[in-house]
Amino acid sequence: MDESQPSRSLKIVQVCTSKSWGGMEMHVASLSELLQGDGQQVMAIADPDSRLFARLKQLSVPLLPIFEGGYIRPRAIRRAHRWLEQVSPDVVHVHFARDLWWLVPAMQRLPRVPLILTKHIGTQKSKSDTLHRHLYERVQTIIAISNVIRQNIIATHPVAPEKVVTLHHGVNLERFALRDERAYRVRKMLGLSADHVVIGIVGRLQRAKGYMEFLHMAAQLKPRYPHCRFLLVGEASRGEEAEAREILNAIPRLGLQDRVFWLGFREDVPDILAAMDIFVFPSHAEAFGLVLIEAMAVGLPVVSSRCDGVLDVVVDRETGFLVPPKNVEQLVQAVTRLIEDRGLRERMGLAGRRRVEMHFDQKKMLQRLKEIYAKPPLAFN
Repeated sequence: MDESQPSRSLKIVQVCTSKSWGGMEMHVASLSELLQGDGQQVMAIADPDSRLFARLKQLSVPLLPIFEGGYIRPRAIRRAHRWLEQVSPDVVHVHFARDLWWLVPAMQRLPRVPLILTKHIGTQKSKSDTLHRHLYERVQTIIAISNVIRQNIIATHPVAPEKVVTLHHGVNLERFALRDERAYRVRKMLGLSADHVVIGIVGRLQRAKGYMEFLHMAAQLKPRYPHCRFLLVGEASRGEEAEAREILNAIPRLGLQDRVFWLGFREDVPDILAAMDIFVFPSHAEAFGLVLIEAMAVGLPVVSSRCDGVLDVVVDRETGFLVPPKNVEQLVQAVTRLIEDRGLRERMGLAGRRRVEMHFDQKKMLQRLKEIYAKPPLAFN
């Protein structure tokens, strides 16, 4: 690309028909908004009953509604084919791998349009059969959100290693700024004072995110540190309501109803994070952990499980502490060190902010993504 000439706006179709509202779907929404702000023409295919569809509609993104479904989908193929020929995109970026089953046939007459796939989660199943080889042959580049996901893709998918690149998620460093007067405002709303040490967790309300370990940690810390308060931020995903109720029922069972605040789903996550002193992320397994870099961006020290994509984010004993997954005792020990040492909290928090500025800046992520989009298209039959 000739840098002396202004780059033209690209027509980019984002595809994700998942009905859930987790890291993948939130990334598609934030990425679409980011691309719009950069002057790109963003369109999308999403499930009309999903929160993602509603969010993209708020952004005035032109939408093709296709419901989440199975693998054999002739109607979805026909509808997507007609729409894609009409909008004539420069690139199609899919985030939900199951969508490849109808999207690849729908793009059969668009052989020069690059198809980019972002893999947000790994798989334990080999995908080397004939059908998967056909699908992944059409994909020009696979983006892995962490190094562990890249290794997983290479081990389980019928693709050459050079076709798979790691591109970490980024955060808006202005939106997730270092803590300021927001902390006072949110604490006042929750009835908390400057003397409280606030320890929080953010994520879908499920056991796999480590909520039970977090609550058992809080129960052990309660008698020793009466000035500590604990925030839970998140709600159940579709179909996981019973599991969420079990987690919430553990609060009174553990005698924590006077110490734990459940805030549910929040749009103002930067403000809520700013009100915390310590961020805890005891997830059992994590492809990346976007909320970790959000917490680090606002200057929080983090205590996280030592697992998977987290290793790309947290530097142990520099930006926080890493502990084995599901190990409540070591979780308690790490959080105790931060409760008792305010100076350590501040040093780790500032180190985390510097790491995010260097490696997880949204602007840098966008530039790298645009380079991937701009790669010369391959010819597909």
